[in-house]
Amino acid sequence: MFKILIITLALCLVAVILATPVDHVTSTTQPPVAILESSNEKHEDGSYNFSYLSEDGTHRKEEAVLRNPGSDNEYLEISGSYSYFDANGQEVTVTYKADDHGFVPEGGAILPQISVAAKQVSQLVVAQPDLEYAKPPKV
Repeated sequence: MFKILIITLALCLVAVILATPVDHVTSTTQPPVAILESSNEKHEDGSYNFSYLSEDGTHRKEEAVLRNPGSDNEYLEISGSYSYFDANGQEVTVTYKADDHGFVPEGGAILPQISVAAKQVSQLVVAQPDLEYAKPPKV
């Protein structure tokens, strides 16, 4: 019986501690960043382009072009870039391309080994067009 009383008191103490408001916690939430420029175009064939620039200097742009329309090898070729400022105030820019041969990112935030490997795989697919691999189903 004594053990149950001690456990109950301990649980009550924990509940009181957890329920006590904490006034000294500072918030790390930043106010929203305003978008200074923005554009967005969508086309009937699925191609598109968009871009934006925010007040903190972050920007992004992307373009998708339909390749081989109407064929069994129809795909979107996507290219773009984004840029932001890291904790040290240095601008970081990443460029990328995605097509029927794969995704290839390059830039400051991407490890060079990843860019090199992605580019090699992309070139392998180009060099061996009969290489069989599972393409995603058309949606």
